[in-house]
Amino acid sequence: MKKVLTLLAAICIITMAASSKKSFSIKNENTKIEVVNEKYKACIAACNESIKSCKTCESMCAKDKNTKMSKCIQLCKESIAASKVAVKAMKDDGTNVKSACAACAIACDKCATECEKFDSEHCKKCATDCRKAAKLCKEM
Repeated sequence: MKKVLTLLAAICIITMAASSKKSFSIKNENTKIEVVNEKYKACIAACNESIKSCKTCESMCAKDKNTKMSKCIQLCKESIAASKVAVKAMKDDGTNVKSACAACAIACDKCATECEKFDSEHCKKCATDCRKAAKLCKEM
């Protein structure tokens, strides 16, 4: 009986996915269903990539223990926080997507501007990824 219900649920989800503009992914642990609106997909990916790059940059700059890097570290933290809020708003398809993305774009632009001042690879990658996230967030 469980197999029949699972099969029916899977068919229902596939039918809904085929008839909507949202993408669905099913994860086996606890059967979590994640819905992502197609119009947000690229922006979410860019924000997630900037989060990853900012975390790396923040970590590497903190290891340098150079006082010139303190602003870079702080702006990376702010960019991470703003990007996480924007990603959550887009995944939830909430009413605050535009404002969350606007705040993310501002934070990412500031972070990119600061990171561009330095020659390290992690700062360059952070700047590039933040610029991309900011650009896509501005388009929301």
